[in-house]
Amino acid sequence: MASNYVKFGESKLRNNCPKCFAQDGLTFTFFNKVEENKLMKRSTKEVKGELNCSHCESMIYPGLWTDEIDRVYLYNLKRFGSPDTYVRYKPLAIIILIAIVVAGAAAAFAIYKFQTP
Repeated sequence: MASNYVKFGESKLRNNCPKCFAQDGLTFTFFNKVEENKLMKRSTKEVKGELNCSHCESMIYPGLWTDEIDRVYLYNLKRFGSPDTYVRYKPLAIIILIAIVVAGAAAAFAIYKFQTP
């Protein structure tokens, strides 16, 4: 099952960047995991957050976060909430399901017809 992450929230911070110490360059981006195969597409509750600085053009890893940045991260995670989960079936899955139902109905009809005199 192939999985990718879809952006569902973004927030700008006024904290100092731990690398370049710029004040207005930090941005939190939250991603939701989406799994996809030939039959369906499913969104999970798994959330991944990234902190990027636009001044030094780098990603700030959680090991470099200060306590203030960590608190802002947790606040924004609560503010955006958990994304809605869904399961969407593709046309191939619907065709297979209809074929199974029709085959079952045909088998039941054939059994009923041959058992009655």
